[in-house]
Amino acid sequence: MAREGVCPLFCRKFLLPFIALTRAILALGVTQIIGYGTLYYAFGVMAVPLTADLGVSLPFAFGAFSAALLAGGAVAPVAGRTIDRYGARRVMAWGSAGSAIALVVLSQAGGAVGLILALILCEGVAALVLYDAAFAALAQAAGAARARRAITLMTLMGGFASTLFWPLTHVMNENLGWRETLLIFAALHVFVCLPLHLTLPRLSEDTAPAKPGLATAPHFPTLPVARHGKAMLWLAIGFSLGGIVLSALGAQWVPTLHALGLTEAAAVAAGTLMGPAQVAVRLLDLFFGVLRHPLGFAILSGAALALAFVVLLVAPVGLPAAMVFAALFGVASGSASIVRGTVPLCLFGTEGYAARLGTLAGWRLATSAAAPFALSLSLAGLGANVTLALACGIAAGSALALTQVPRR
Repeated sequence: MAREGVCPLFCRKFLLPFIALTRAILALGVTQIIGYGTLYYAFGVMAVPLTADLGVSLPFAFGAFSAALLAGGAVAPVAGRTIDRYGARRVMAWGSAGSAIALVVLSQAGGAVGLILALILCEGVAALVLYDAAFAALAQAAGAARARRAITLMTLMGGFASTLFWPLTHVMNENLGWRETLLIFAALHVFVCLPLHLTLPRLSEDTAPAKPGLATAPHFPTLPVARHGKAMLWLAIGFSLGGIVLSALGAQWVPTLHALGLTEAAAVAAGTLMGPAQVAVRLLDLFFGVLRHPLGFAILSGAALALAFVVLLVAPVGLPAAMVFAALFGVASGSASIVRGTVPLCLFGTEGYAARLGTLAGWRLATSAAAPFALSLSLAGLGANVTLALACGIAAGSALALTQVPRR
């Protein structure tokens, strides 16, 4: 009888939880690709035909997008608290429906006011379906010990959003038009993301897998409650400063390198190294980073970002220096998306996890929303070298702020 009970016990305690977590990682990886691709990356590709059709300027459109990101930052803390209370499964499912509605509204925009309101709606519901919500979903499904590796695996998939949706959006715009493209994107949220989010474990379920499963991270003691305030303050400062630089350069990559003296073709060629660098650093974290506290990885990310600007400032202007810059920038960008989920998890545990992510996201989005516009003003008024030196100082400040976060 004992032997007869081994197989059902193994399935219930080990195999089924492992399958559930793997399914959650794959499902969220797909929804993050679609979410970021349609709600974030697609706008930059369709901005030109969209503005021409609506009769607004390109700077106005990107200003509206920045305002929408600010709105998303205001929604993020509320979204986090809602996920903690009702579970990521329910909130992300409603977020999929809301994303579809927002994209339909954007597709019907008829002028400047309609564009602003539609973009605010898009970025507001984005807080319910993008990385911070997905991190909370994995923590609820896996528990603190196993969520770190699950987060890395999921972000490894999500990193392909721009690779897939930049060319896809361009082709669809050319052949269908931007309004029809947005309607198809809305359908993706209804027919792909919504069903996948409904497969996530319910909040009340005990879905944390036991051995065998994804390798368990070493146990890092969480901070005592008395030190939570200090840790959150320095995390907010560090993540926000890093977000300013990443947001600014991510949106103004070609103009910045062109202002430094590179041709647009060279800037684009160097930028192709960012994607492989992001994948490489996520793979390193997947196989080796789990043995170390993620706060150290976060500090190295900020240091790599500062070093990237040092290279660009001191090396001779040319493609080789730009390629090194792009690789280091990709390392910082690729690791930043991981540590914003894993560091709070290891420092505070799963209790109130989504609310903390929402608070940190709110500060990060609020400070980085206007960064691309500020960078363009600085390039025009102060020049490339001074602007890059300022960016280097902000990146270094990010790394220094994270060194002040207590670990135990």
